[in-house]
Amino acid sequence: MNGDYLSKVQKRGAEIISVMGKSSAASAANAACDHVHDWWYGTKPGSHVSMGVISDGNKYGAPEGVIFSFPLSIQNGEWKIVDGLAVNDFSKKLLEATGKELLEERKMALGK
Repeated sequence: MNGDYLSKVQKRGAEIISVMGKSSAASAANAACDHVHDWWYGTKPGSHVSMGVISDGNKYGAPEGVIFSFPLSIQNGEWKIVDGLAVNDFSKKLLEATGKELLEERKMALGK
């Protein structure tokens, strides 16, 4: 996970522009369509999807009050964060760094 793969994921928008010669907006639009599909049709029992939702500050160490990607199960249009998935130390460090980034971005956006 560390190295080239992680770097490519972090810079995927620029990569799409570089390869395709056009905006990554279609990729973002496709992701939005996938999210709406999952929200509308739900997840199969025992499965989950990853979706950005507001954090309550208690799941997977994400700070409270920011939009964070969590594993969700969805039934009848209602999502629920899936508890208890194993998170290794490498991933915990990445989640913590992302949480700090989001808090700093929120401060900037609010002029604080």
